[in-house]
Amino acid sequence: MGKRRTLIDRRTYKRNQLVERTRQALQLTSDDEAIELLRIGRRQAVRINPLKGSVDDSRERLNSLLGDTLSASPLYEYGYLVDGDLSAVRDSRLQQEGYVYIQNAASWLPVLQLNPQPDEVVLDMCAAPGGKTSLIAAMSQNKAQITANDNSRPRLMRLKANMERLGADIEQFTLYDASSLTRSLAPEMFDKILLDAPCSGEGMMQYDTDKDFDSWSTAHVKRLGKLQRKLIMQAWELLKPGGTLIYSTCTMAPEENEAVIDYLLRHVNGAAIVRHDYPEAAGFNRVSPVLSWGEKRYDHRIADTLRLAPSVSAEAFYVCHLRKASEDAINP
Repeated sequence: MGKRRTLIDRRTYKRNQLVERTRQALQLTSDDEAIELLRIGRRQAVRINPLKGSVDDSRERLNSLLGDTLSASPLYEYGYLVDGDLSAVRDSRLQQEGYVYIQNAASWLPVLQLNPQPDEVVLDMCAAPGGKTSLIAAMSQNKAQITANDNSRPRLMRLKANMERLGADIEQFTLYDASSLTRSLAPEMFDKILLDAPCSGEGMMQYDTDKDFDSWSTAHVKRLGKLQRKLIMQAWELLKPGGTLIYSTCTMAPEENEAVIDYLLRHVNGAAIVRHDYPEAAGFNRVSPVLSWGEKRYDHRIADTLRLAPSVSAEAFYVCHLRKASEDAINP
């Protein structure tokens, strides 16, 4: 009974911490607002994979499974939002054979901002399980030279299997520690880099789901922030002058978002942030980026990054589009 009580107390403490941090990070007026957002139910999303079969056939089959619950997304020409259960799709050959891919709509944003094109040399630094990697392949019509990296052999094997199922052509799969990639890959090698960083996943947490709080802690958030700073500096070294780096997470923690971008901006020259706006029809709950957290003050340019609060249409998400100037120098 004592251990059970301790577990309940620990979860309650963490839950209260997350509520307070959410209120501050999203600049809300009350804890109740934060709790409401942490409880919000989210519409699911699915995208047709243009690399497999006929898009029209896949759309027709998807319509037959979902009917009126399916609506086109204004974000991506092959993307759809779903009001209701996706189990019929999940259990279908359509999904199992790679004709469609179930994915939260917010997860499309980093790749849409990356905008991969044929013949570009592209790195997905933390690629597994491959949802974003496959979208890179799809958007470039399978003509980009993609390096898909992960630091876990089992995850990399799953990534390879998913790419085969989805018909995505990958130039090379690499099994490297992304925090020291420059030991294995040449500097200034890539036109475009996606760093969808390992994060605390606060955007997927639900207030009333006890297990969501078991692995979450503020100490873990801080450890991840240190790792993410290493990752983004590695990405910058690997990026060609004039290239594009997209940094993204599915967390609300400023230590893992704005603080990471601020760190990069303070340590390199020639970094510019590109702002992206989205139509209201996308249904996102866009909020202002955090420019101060505790005693920290962040670079004013971070105001142009994208911070999403939880909404019916998408989980909480953060995206920063960075462009590297033609001439770049790391500050001493």
